[in-house]
Amino acid sequence: MKVLQTAIFLAVTGLTALAGLPATAEASDSNLRLTLVAPESSDFRARSRQGITTYRYTNRSGISSTTQWPPIFRIESRIAVGFVAQRSLDQEREALVVTDPDNCLNLASLLDDLGITSFDPACAGFAEDETYIEVQTEKNDTFGVFDNDTTGNDAIRARLIDDRFSDPAPRNTPYLRMFNGKIQTVGPKTGGRPDPFPRDTTNPKADELDGYGYGADDDLASLVLIANIGGARVFDEDFNLTPGVLRNMAGFVNTVSSEDLDGRGQTAVTAGMHILAGVFEPIAVLDASIDDPHYDYAIRVDSGKTVKFNTTEPFPPDAPGAANAFYDELLSQYYPARFAVRAVMVNGEAPDYIYDLDYDGKYTAKDVQLAGYELISNEIATNLTVTHENLLTDSPDSKCPPRTFIHGDLDGNMDRGVLPECILTSGASRTRRPPR
Repeated sequence: MKVLQTAIFLAVTGLTALAGLPATAEASDSNLRLTLVAPESSDFRARSRQGITTYRYTNRSGISSTTQWPPIFRIESRIAVGFVAQRSLDQEREALVVTDPDNCLNLASLLDDLGITSFDPACAGFAEDETYIEVQTEKNDTFGVFDNDTTGNDAIRARLIDDRFSDPAPRNTPYLRMFNGKIQTVGPKTGGRPDPFPRDTTNPKADELDGYGYGADDDLASLVLIANIGGARVFDEDFNLTPGVLRNMAGFVNTVSSEDLDGRGQTAVTAGMHILAGVFEPIAVLDASIDDPHYDYAIRVDSGKTVKFNTTEPFPPDAPGAANAFYDELLSQYYPARFAVRAVMVNGEAPDYIYDLDYDGKYTAKDVQLAGYELISNEIATNLTVTHENLLTDSPDSKCPPRTFIHGDLDGNMDRGVLPECILTSGASRTRRPPR
């Protein structure tokens, strides 16, 4: 087996000279400092509980539209050993080694699926004592764009596709069964062959191995990103919630970059996301034909209770622009949407699912630790508010239902009714004003 082995180490003397600088809220119980660079917060507090430090970012007045906003995470270390890379045939593994107490790079867990027993053959008999984050710099991952299959973790990349037939449950992508019996993918777009075709193992490109989807990320495999909204939740094809589990949303990271040494004497990795439709967005099922003489519509949001309502705007629209107001009223039933986000770094590869193992109804770094993963950073936590762009935009066009707005049958009468046709005119202008 042909093996190419490289390692880059930081200058120890440079780190020693800077050791006396302030730690800038460095987490005293972790090896890495994880921060949220964007969205901007209005307040910041650090809290330690059960041996885990949490950086809580308060975002009381911030509002983002459901798409085109930038979560950015920064991972910093003053003690990092260096970046390492190992290639075997056409596959490569890279990592930032944070600690190596015996000064002998084993890293067997990073390389075991490549058939390599140790990063350094001289360390093959040593116990693996390193802590590391699996990281590969990446220019841009997005849905349907074939990813470079020689870098990053190819085993993780192979799981980041649409595959309703994956085992074991829960499935790696959320689906809903429609009133006509068809199965529809819900949530954000991710790569993969459309159902009902099975995975094509002879032609990886046919499966759109784009490195973008639900689960751990192929380029920053140590990141755990938790959110309690939309497709991040686990539910069955009838929209019933599977209690006690959420999906790791780290697979929607678009870019990963690194700094060997920044101006504060730290090694750093930055992960950026460009939020597209459905990533952090509630899923709503609307029924426009219900068997109730007092109500015209019913809606069910994020597997919650079915709520019946009437609109003040008539349908069919009886005036120019009425379709806009009609859709605005439907969207206003569940926007603005507020949700919690948490993140933490673990040693090695992160899980695809986070389970509520302390049974407190929350999903935190403590649950990740209870699942057997070693936390090597502080946790970050914030609450974010999103509202749909249609509610922020003035336009003469009819408002198209968003990707997470599902027209379905909620009362089982095999009739979902009708909604206005979405017709976009050419040359229409739009104005989006900052919400006040």
